[in-house]
Amino acid sequence: MPLAHQPGTAWEYSLSTDVLGRVVEVVSGTTLSRFLSERVFTPLKMSDTAFLVAKEKAGRLAQPFATDTATGKPIELLDVTAPQKNDAGGAGSASTTSDYARFCQMLLNGGQLEGARLLSRATVEPHGVATTSAPSGSRATSTAATRSGSGSPYGKKPASTGGGLRRRVPMGGAAGTAFWIDPKEQMVVVFMTQNQPGAPRRYDRELFQQLVYQAIAD
Repeated sequence: MPLAHQPGTAWEYSLSTDVLGRVVEVVSGTTLSRFLSERVFTPLKMSDTAFLVAKEKAGRLAQPFATDTATGKPIELLDVTAPQKNDAGGAGSASTTSDYARFCQMLLNGGQLEGARLLSRATVEPHGVATTSAPSGSRATSTAATRSGSGSPYGKKPASTGGGLRRRVPMGGAAGTAFWIDPKEQMVVVFMTQNQPGAPRRYDRELFQQLVYQAIAD
């Protein structure tokens, strides 16, 4: 596919993460799910995170409403209990709140958790700095992260919620999930929902963010 922008000049929501996942498979010589299991999930003791949910764990999956109350249309999400044709770098894995919190804590700790180091501190710190912004009129400008002023949701986002400027690392998921890491407060936050992709959820995320920071008493 042709490039939308010259590399490094702008941020565009695209299939880049899926392409990166395939690059990992080619370089490592194994599937993305096995690579992540060996290099990330197992070292961090994320025992409930995988690209395929086992039958004995299927009953723990959070399910969305059957239909969208606004449109009446059925809500369809990816079936993570059925094998997919390929492991996608941008979607497809399932996890739990506690597992994802461990991943976030690893990033807050500078790339390590409980003696298991996945990334160097020098790698983690530049990852949290947004170096590009979404071009006007691009698809990126329609995402919740960009509308709220982050530029690139893959980088740190200045926020004034709760008083004072903070540097946070936020990202949201297709079914309404969200997380952020706040180095200033030494805090990780994981917000788990199970909604239809594309549903309006900016209000819920922003309200939750306000409640979290209002709860800080020191």
